[in-house]
Amino acid sequence: MEELTLGEPWERRDALEEQAASVLGHMLFAFSLLDVNLGLYLEALEYGETIACRTEAVEKLNFHRRIVRLEKHVEGRLPAGSERRRAYEAWIQRAQSVRLQRNDLVHGRWGVEARKGKVVNVLGLPTSGNQQVYEYSIEQLKDVLCELRELLEELARLRSDWPLES
Repeated sequence: MEELTLGEPWERRDALEEQAASVLGHMLFAFSLLDVNLGLYLEALEYGETIACRTEAVEKLNFHRRIVRLEKHVEGRLPAGSERRRAYEAWIQRAQSVRLQRNDLVHGRWGVEARKGKVVNVLGLPTSGNQQVYEYSIEQLKDVLCELRELLEELARLRSDWPLES
């Protein structure tokens, strides 16, 4: 077994924390872009006399409610079982999954387990018996980032190839 110098565990910890912070930051950028793009799409789908009316209606919605609103447009405009509807439904399901994971990532507290090479996300107060602990490798966090970016691309593709606008 290789012996570590006194400073190496701290260096590993710092490096892992730096990598995690970078990926998490990129995830926040990607999620906010996904949220705004979904909002803009909904503005195009909403009815109202002016863009200001549509903006006001969509602006009040959180990401979950925006997904639900898109789902209602899909149900109202696309025939059940059609390829177009299935494509939107698949996107909606993936977006809901990412939304739930994002909530945990944003609302938990973060730490580093350098010996394991893991980043730790803990939900709940330290005094709570209901804490939930999730360990992520940097690659697992990158997979979440990749999913966010793919959702962005897929939303653009759906809107371009199979627009719901009337």
